[in-house]
Amino acid sequence: MKATIEFQLPDESNEHLRAIHAGEAWSALYDIDNILRNLLKHGDYRYKTVEELATAIREEARVALDKIDE
Repeated sequence: MKATIEFQLPDESNEHLRAIHAGEAWSALYDIDNILRNLLKHGDYRYKTVEELATAIREEARVALDKIDE
């Protein structure tokens, strides 16, 4: 089975970029999930404050989101 997605460029360029980079977005979410899973299961002393943890999670998300803003 094959699927084709069509976009009306340049009008739908944002949607096009999101579709192209969906794999990287999924990967970033997977990494964030693992960070949180390990933190909950084992604890993690790399993050001394909630702000440090939030910063690490945000940096992970920005990797994927920045590709959409190129």
